[in-house]
This record gives sequence, structure tokens and C-alpha cells, in this order.
Amino acid sequence: MTIENEALTLKKRFRGYFPVVVDVETAGFNAQTDALLEICTVTLKMDEDGVLHPASTIHFHVEPFEGANLEKEALEFNGIRDPYSPLRGAVSEQEALKEIYKLIRKEQKAADCSRALWCHTQHST
Repeated sequence: MTIENEALTLKKRFRGYFPVVVDVETAGFNAQTDALLEICTVTLKMDEDGVLHPASTIHFHVEPFEGANLEKEALEFNGIRDPYSPLRGAVSEQEALKEIYKLIRKEQKAADCSRALWCHTQHST
């Protein structure tokens, strides 16, 4: 990287933070009672012109925790017909987060960033 492009690093652009985009699908809006059903994270990389691009994507279908509330309207909205279907290939929330954090730590270290900056996607109509 040239001296001119040195400022075009994730570390410089985000003041030492490593950007991570996250999206989730849930069975409602209450994190204490409603199941997390899917989670996806995308890490970013910067090209030599300073433009951000997706670097790595990791996605998991997540098993509802025992006793989780499953709001019918939420399932209709996100299109998950049967959260317990073995065809989803769902893993535990703990396993999904462990793998996500492993990827984030690896890429964060490679980018020489000190912390992750998590950004949640939002769709508004």
C-alpha cells in the first residue's frame, strides 16, 4: 500500500473499529422471550480507492430456545414456516455466535482493528 493509500484502511476509516453488518430474523420483538431464528453477518473490506465491499458472509439458521415464544405474525412476516423443521439445518444460538465471533476476531486481527463496530440492517417502508 502506498503512502497515499495508507489512510484508506479499515483501521483508519473507522478509527480502529472493524465494521460488521448483522441481520437477524426473530419470532417477535422481545429478546427475553422471542426466539432468534436466523443470523447473518457480513464483514467488509476496502479496495485501493477506499470503496467498501463485502469480504466474508456467515449465516446460520438458529434453533429456538426451550420455551421460546413464536409469534405467528413474525413467522408469517419472515417466511419461516416451521422453526423446528430439521430441513432448516439449525444450530444452537451458542454455536452460531461462537462461529461468528471466531470469524470476526480473525478478520479484525488481520485488519489491525481493536474492536468490532456492529451495524444492524434495517428495512423501512
